[in-house]
Amino acid sequence: MNIQHIDLLGIPVTDQQASLNFYTNLLGFTERLNMEHMEMEGVRWIELVPPGAATAIVLSTWEDSNSRDTIFILVTTDIEADYAELQTKGLNLPPLERHPWGISVMITDPDGNQLLLQQNIDISNTMPDKA
Repeated sequence: MNIQHIDLLGIPVTDQQASLNFYTNLLGFTERLNMEHMEMEGVRWIELVPPGAATAIVLSTWEDSNSRDTIFILVTTDIEADYAELQTKGLNLPPLERHPWGISVMITDPDGNQLLLQQNIDISNTMPDKA
């Protein structure tokens, strides 16, 4: 196998403009590509990527937007600062959750897709030694 990395993850959306606004203005993603879909007339192909990331999301209107199984994890280095920033931008968030592996909060986009924003902690010193 010669797989190197995940390039794209399709996110089913009903309104690309509302989702574009959510991911860019609230979460800080940038547009990697925004063009007319090459095979579907009247549909846009929009790729968004977090700063410094290799993997992008595609705001997909051609997928089944009734399926709410989409969840992906966004890793941050300062969840409390990001949490406060998202609240000042008007995003209604549940309380931060503390786990043995880190801190997280579930974010829901305009189409009900779930994003887990998390800050990991180093648990390597708590892992049992492998014999």
